[in-house]
Amino acid sequence: MAKQRVTIADVAREAGTSTASVSYYLNDKREKLSEKTQAKIARVIKELGYVPNAQAQTLTGKQTHVIAIIILDNTNKWAGLVLNGMEQVMLPAGYQTVVCTSNFDPETELIYVDKMLSLGVDGFIIQPTANFKAVHDRIKRAGKPVVFFDAAIYSPDTSWIKTNLYDGVYNATQALLDAGYEDFFSIAANMTEMRTRMERFQGYAEALAANGQLYKAIPIDHNKPSISELTDYFKYKLNPAKRTLIFVQNQWALPRVYKALQPMAHLLPKQIGLLGLNCEDWTNLTTPTVSTIIEPVDQEGREAAEMLLALLDVSSEPGEQRILECKLNWLGSTSI
Repeated sequence: MAKQRVTIADVAREAGTSTASVSYYLNDKREKLSEKTQAKIARVIKELGYVPNAQAQTLTGKQTHVIAIIILDNTNKWAGLVLNGMEQVMLPAGYQTVVCTSNFDPETELIYVDKMLSLGVDGFIIQPTANFKAVHDRIKRAGKPVVFFDAAIYSPDTSWIKTNLYDGVYNATQALLDAGYEDFFSIAANMTEMRTRMERFQGYAEALAANGQLYKAIPIDHNKPSISELTDYFKYKLNPAKRTLIFVQNQWALPRVYKALQPMAHLLPKQIGLLGLNCEDWTNLTTPTVSTIIEPVDQEGREAAEMLLALLDVSSEPGEQRILECKLNWLGSTSI
């Protein structure tokens, strides 16, 4: 059975004060109270485990100092880095964060938005689904600020931040074309779920097309193809007469592809080139090391949080957009 919620009246009774005194204490009007009364109220709040009612704070217009972060998928390394960046900024500024995962589902995304609004969060940082306009309009009607990340929302009154994946991938692909790679593979997950997946795919495909080159596509998800299936595919599909580049467009897929290539490791990087995305935590520890395009993910999280803090300042106007450049980290799996 759930424990009954502790109220202001309970705190006042135990402290031997009025509910008005407890309210003054909770609402930072402590100059109205003696130090002795403040100490009694603080002690009882701790003993009873009193927690202010967020909905009541919302009705009085008081800030909750809670920020809602809605992310598409929180099960990967990228998510951990971007969330860490946000908390590096929010916690010192006095804000707590609540993380919700939409799992790429627009309906779930809106449910979380409505729930967080009902709890009185002060603002939102959202990695949006394709339903971003409805989400933006709903939050705007509620009078709350929002910053979108990992997406470009083409509306002048919308604040967003993203990395420049298109140019990062395009430039890396062009450098590898110039280095003499001549047969190309793309390993990528479903691109319809995220605009950034399409952006990096376009950077790759358009760089190849500009040089009169085609590519072979290998679909991948979190389960298939397996390491052994990929090894068999590479064994029979890679052309030994051509220098081949394999671009793995999802960082969670790169370890699987790397392991699948181990029987052919002696062919890297002269005959087979391998290019991935992010994965800085391990790609310089392998033999050979693995070339990657690095997004400034932690920086993206920090700056998204800073943008929201600026919006929480009533003197700031929405409509700031930022694009962060990627870094090409050439290591041992490519020959440049």
